[in-house]
Parts: sequence; structure tokens; C-alpha cells
Amino acid sequence: MKTTISDIGQQFVEFLAEQHISLDENNDGRLESLNSEDNLTDVLRLEFSDRVNILDKGHNRSFGDLDIEIDGKVYPINIKMVDPDKSGTFNAGSVKVFNYIFYGGKDTNWSRLAKKIRDEKPTKIDSEYYYLIFYKRSDRKPVFVSLTDLDESSIVTNPSNPLQLKKNIKTKKRNETEKVDFMLGLLKDILRKKAAPYLLIENIV
Repeated sequence: MKTTISDIGQQFVEFLAEQHISLDENNDGRLESLNSEDNLTDVLRLEFSDRVNILDKGHNRSFGDLDIEIDGKVYPINIKMVDPDKSGTFNAGSVKVFNYIFYGGKDTNWSRLAKKIRDEKPTKIDSEYYYLIFYKRSDRKPVFVSLTDLDESSIVTNPSNPLQLKKNIKTKKRNETEKVDFMLGLLKDILRKKAAPYLLIENIV
């Protein structure tokens, strides 16, 4: 049977649920999480080196913390280390994530993406973007999830930190059309919030 990225993600979850991940402690939880991510990925690389093709650390650090290659396709995974007693929401991506999901590309900006969608509105998802969420100092089981499978209640849009996940993750199965509509809805909400101050000054809203 063919191994899928979902299979690998679930194997990661089951393994990490039994592990103690060393934390590079810092009073700033964001810095602690950032500095501790390598500790988590190193454990996965060691355990799964003979089962999964995990690409070199420097492969794409600006987009994914862990890249998995299956049958020639690369799957970026964003590692999030969350303190369930402190974290309300945590950053989950920006314009590159939308461009990747819709078109398989990465580098872009909001204006270019908006023009592309206007001229070439997506009808299906090109690539899935995944999160591996590890809860620090907690018995809570890790979560592996695709952005397009997140329930609306688990994600927040913000003009400065465009996509933010809530610590309590719920999922929702969608077909291709529903995934596109979900992502377009998030994108439009972000752009509306970014434009709101200008529209107020111009008395448009």
C-alpha cells in the first residue's frame, strides 16, 4: 500500500506523543518555541531516517520547518510548538502559503496574488500545506493537519499576522471546491482587514 503524507504525519504524532522534547527555555515563549524546533525535528530525523525521505535542514527553512519527499513530491510541514497554558493563537503563514496552495508557487506578494486570482481563479487546490503542532509541557497529543482541513473555528485572520491558528484544533472534511472556497474566504477576509483603515479615511465604509 502506498504511503501518504497523512500516514507519515500520523506516525509522527504517535511517536512524539511518547517523547520528551528538550526545550531551550526562554521567558519569551515565542523565542523558546523557535529555538526548540530543531530539537523536535532532530528527534524525527533520527527515528524516521530509514522510513521517510526527510530533506536537508536548509532545503526550505523560509517556508517549511520539515520537508518530506514522497514519490518525487515535496511536502512542507510547518512545526508549531505551543504552550497550551499560555498561547491563544499562533502564526500560521502569510501570502506565500496562499500562493502555494492555489498555484504551487511560493514567492509573491498580495498584489500579484490578487491579480493572478482575478485573472486565473483557481478551481482546485494545487498543493496542501501541513502543520505539526506539538504542545509544550503537556500531555496533550500532537496534531498533524492540513490547512485546508481546518475548521473555521480553529483559524483567525489578521492584517499583520495574516493566518493564525487557535490552540484547540478542529478539522472539517471538504471536497476540492469547498477547499478553494474556504481558502478564498480566508484570503478575502485578510485583504478586507488590511484595507479597512484606508477605506475609513476615504469614507468608503
